[in-house]
Amino acid sequence: MKAPVSIWILVARTDLPYMLQTIPNLIKTCNYPFVERVLAVDTAPLTGDKLLRYATGTQEELKIACQKLVDAKVIDRIVEIDYEPAKVKKVYQKYFGTEQAKQMLNHTHNWKGSTVYASLYCIEEAATDYYLHFDTDMLLHQEEGYDWICEAIELMKSIPSIVAMRPLCGPPHPEGKVFYNRPKLDPRGFYGHNFFSMRAYLVSRQRFSEVTPIPLMWRWRPLLSRKLPSPWRSLFAKVERKLRSQGGPPVQGAIESFEIMLNKKLEATDYVRADLSSTKAWTIHPPDHGPEFVRALPKILTLIEQGKYPLAQGGYYDLVLKEWLDLISISEASQK
Repeated sequence: MKAPVSIWILVARTDLPYMLQTIPNLIKTCNYPFVERVLAVDTAPLTGDKLLRYATGTQEELKIACQKLVDAKVIDRIVEIDYEPAKVKKVYQKYFGTEQAKQMLNHTHNWKGSTVYASLYCIEEAATDYYLHFDTDMLLHQEEGYDWICEAIELMKSIPSIVAMRPLCGPPHPEGKVFYNRPKLDPRGFYGHNFFSMRAYLVSRQRFSEVTPIPLMWRWRPLLSRKLPSPWRSLFAKVERKLRSQGGPPVQGAIESFEIMLNKKLEATDYVRADLSSTKAWTIHPPDHGPEFVRALPKILTLIEQGKYPLAQGGYYDLVLKEWLDLISISEASQK
């Protein structure tokens, strides 16, 4: 019998251009009898670089898109993130400790506008100990007959130092080359990192809580010059830094990314985040969510489901869009 697992996918207005394609792909490709398949909707106002995302829709449009996934039986239910102050305080106290939580209550998102509180809220609200999260833009391949979730759970059961697991980052290169920082292969079947990734992770909630308290880290308030056009940004940033240095130490503006804070904890412990070494399942992260990517996404997903990818993508974790567009053109030309 397979272990009970909950999958929660956190969505916001920024995900509207692609969520109706990527979420069904993730659920279908995992091919796991999840206890619950939940969409967690972030209703907080957009901040930071999220304000600059392509084709951001309205909250009403997001609600309609989520309901489509429920109606299609891809998702079981929709949950809105609960920002009630007492709930925020309780979650932060558990993961950051009472004293740090007092400083964090007005900071539910990091300096870039990415979630901190909402990610922890979803873990706390899940119905099972094993909890799986994917960012909405993640792309996943899994060979038929393989089950990355079962393999990951078995490793977590046998190795107490693994705090989180995920599939291999990036499709395999034919010569075994890797173009991102990957640690030495553990002969038990994984690569153990001392840094976390919020984009995809399977955790045991009980073990994940053992990593607490996570150290609170701050980012200085962003320079106003970052909002200026490129030709002026560098010049005005120099002036602004000089004025800021003359006015004393910078003011703490927002909390650091959750990944960075958890990384600091992992570096000080024996816990690791583990990527499966099997090439039978792998993920790709698209850093570009612009119109070219959105238009090509259906065909990219079809190729990924088939295990096909451009040679130049092998060994890379971030999607190399130009190479995919070229592969799609070649594939379409061969079918004519």
